Amino acid sequence: MPTRQTEEGEFIGENFGAIWPVHLAAFTRFLTQLRKRFDGDLDLMLVLAVIGERTQPESWAPGLLTYRQLTRGRDEERLQYPINVQSVADYSGIPRETVRRKIALLQRKGWITRDDDGCLSVSRAAATELEDATGDSIAYLAALLIAFDTARGRRDDGRSK
Repeated sequence: MPTRQTEEGEFIGENFGAIWPVHLAAFTRFLTQLRKRFDGDLDLMLVLAVIGERTQPESWAPGLLTYRQLTRGRDEERLQYPINVQSVADYSGIPRETVRRKIALLQRKGWITRDDDGCLSVSRAAATELEDATGDSIAYLAALLIAFDTARGRRDDGRSK
C-alpha cells in the first residue's frame, strides 16, 4: 500500500542524491562513535535511549530546550513518565531478559535509576558522562542540516525542483 507523501518527503525524494550520501556517511560515523562510547554494546545504548525517549516529561513537548537546559534543568526534579523492563522490551524488540541485563548494567554505571515501583528513568549522571556522545549526535545532525540547507539552496536557485 503506498504511503501518503509529505511535502518534506517529496523534498527529500527530489534531493535524495545529495542528502543520502551525507546521511549515510554521518550516520555511520555516529554509530561507530556510539559503539565505542558504549563499549561495543549498541543494545545498551538503545535501551538507554528508549528509557530517555519514552519517559520524557510533557514539559519537553511545548518548547525547544538547549542542550544545557535539558541536561542541567532546574533544581527540582522533572516528572517523567513511568517505564519498566517489559515496556522497554516491547518497544525496542529486544528480548526481556536482555533488557533486564542491560538495565542492571546501566544502574551500576549510575546512568539510570529505578524507583520503588520498578519504574526507570535516566539520571543526570548519564548526561554528564555521555556528553561526548551528545557531541557526536550534534555532529550528525549538523551534517544533515548542511545537506538540507545545500539542497534548499539548489532548489531556491532554480537548479533543481
